[in-house]
Amino acid sequence: MATMFFGQYLLGKGVIDREALLDALDRQRQSNFSLPELAVQQKLIKRDQATAIMARYRMSDAPIEGILAEIGGLGQDQVERLQRQQRSSWLRIGAALVEGGHLSDEEIAANLEEYRSLESATDQEIRRAMHHLPDSEAVSTCVELTAFHFGRVSLRPAKLGSVSVEPDVLESDRHRFSQRIVGDGDYTIAVDLPPVLIASIARGMLGFEIEAGSETEADAVCEVINLIGGNACTRIEQLGRLLRPEPPVWSGSGGVVSQPGPVVRAVVVSADEEFDIRVFTPTDGGL
Repeated sequence: MATMFFGQYLLGKGVIDREALLDALDRQRQSNFSLPELAVQQKLIKRDQATAIMARYRMSDAPIEGILAEIGGLGQDQVERLQRQQRSSWLRIGAALVEGGHLSDEEIAANLEEYRSLESATDQEIRRAMHHLPDSEAVSTCVELTAFHFGRVSLRPAKLGSVSVEPDVLESDRHRFSQRIVGDGDYTIAVDLPPVLIASIARGMLGFEIEAGSETEADAVCEVINLIGGNACTRIEQLGRLLRPEPPVWSGSGGVVSQPGPVVRAVVVSADEEFDIRVFTPTDGGL
């Protein structure tokens, strides 16, 4: 079993095609505004403040509401009013599919109940799998931090789709970014990304479009890996282990088997793509 977003579920069942899903996602992007963007629209903050708020948000684990209040100078009542406005106008994927004429309200309702039931069962399965991983506390920390930060930086919703222990294979359409953290342990966090997510993450880090496949693009993704590695060291220190991150590495693409033994593989799903996190533990020997 694997968890997924509702749009992916409908696509997998054959209820919609990929063009319908992409149209619905585009409708969401045009309709759903962040709190800083709403604040700009209402002239509560300036555009440069919104840019600074989003930059801080991408690089931290702080809630957007607190950053908006701090940098934008908004009071709690102003932030809460923006939150209510955001909730009331938020376009969900089902409504976007109906708006685009791809499905009816009745078809959405008929599929939603089954989807929620399957997701609940799968979420429980993933939690059990995480608990039984080798060196589970440290490995779970690496996996969860990686999924969290990549979701934040790319501004795409992201969640764990599945967790397993299996041989390491880099798929031909993926590029691997990795970082080793060493000291009282030896872990490597590897992230295998398709080009579309590399572009999204680099754009999120830098705030502008860059040439696909360029060194600048790869460097931007490596900065995210570095952020994750540093935060993983801090979290794992709470388990009584002192670790330090080594420089992140971009190792390209193309079906490379980097580690002969089994490693932890976590599949992370976003709205229209997925990527792999692999964690090499001390018993695996690192990359």
